[in-house]
Amino acid sequence: MNFCAAPCLTLSPMADSCPFEAIRLSFTHNVRIALGPAVFSPGGSISISSPHAEIWLQNKQVLIRDQNTTHGTYVNGIRIVQQTLLQNGDTLTLGVPITRSSGVPNNVTNAQLKPIKAMVTIVGV
Repeated sequence: MNFCAAPCLTLSPMADSCPFEAIRLSFTHNVRIALGPAVFSPGGSISISSPHAEIWLQNKQVLIRDQNTTHGTYVNGIRIVQQTLLQNGDTLTLGVPITRSSGVPNNVTNAQLKPIKAMVTIVGV
């Protein structure tokens, strides 16, 4: 059961994502939620910034905006450049795959080279 007292959004990891546990974000009035490395655990994707994107509820719609990151924020595979509507069933990607090179520290795992890729579930909006 996916019950939320307030409108909420769940981000569930997809198979080709840097691993993280599903997260549920509850929206309250006029609060913007920063999405960055600390939100996704265990996470550890090296292609996301802090903060990477922000998400909020406005007029019963869930919106997201990239925070001018190097590797970008994508909704359904399209890089967003302004605030963008998120809908139930969308695919949200933070960052891009990073190619292992001499510049990548040896302690970075192959999983950490993947972006955060999540299925969006919206309830109560």
